[in-house]
Amino acid sequence: MTPDHVWSTLSAACTTPGHPLRTPTLATIDGSTPSLRMVVLRAVHPEAHALVFHTDTRSAKWTQLQDNPAASVLTWDPENQIQMRFSGQIERHAPGSAQAQNAWGQLPPHTKATYAGAAPGGALEATSGTGLDAFGVLVFTAQTLDWLHLSREGNTRALIDFATARVDWVAP
Repeated sequence: MTPDHVWSTLSAACTTPGHPLRTPTLATIDGSTPSLRMVVLRAVHPEAHALVFHTDTRSAKWTQLQDNPAASVLTWDPENQIQMRFSGQIERHAPGSAQAQNAWGQLPPHTKATYAGAAPGGALEATSGTGLDAFGVLVFTAQTLDWLHLSREGNTRALIDFATARVDWVAP
C-alpha cells in the first residue's frame, strides 16, 4: 500500500459502476453529534488529496458543513478487506459557482432531475427545488488516512499524514 495506490484506486471507483469505493460514508458534525450518510464519489484529485461529492444545498449536511467544515470519509472494500478512514475539511461550492456550474453541465438528465423535487427530508408533495439552484459541490481535502487491511495471515494498518507524506505502520 502506498498513497499513490490509494488515490489510483479511488480514481478508478469514480468511473466504475458498482465499485465498492464509489459510495463512501461521509460524516459531518450536527452540533455535537456525528451525522453519517452515503454519498457518491464523483471525482478524485490526487495531487490535492481531494474527493469530490455532489449535494443538494437544501440538505442538512450543507448547513452542518457551513457551521463546521470538519468531516470524515469512510470506505470499505469487502473483496480486498480494506477499510480507509479519511479525516479532513470540506469546502462547499454553492449554486452558481464555477465548480457547481461545471459539474452540473456533466450530469445526465435523470441525475439533474433529483435536484428539482422536494428538499431532502421535506414533504413529498413539495416542489421547491429548481434543479441547478439546489445543486452544490463538496470538495473534501484529506489531511490524514487510517488504512486497515484485514487478513487471516495478519491484519496490517498504516497511518498517513498527507501534509508530510509520512506513513507509519502501526498495530491494527
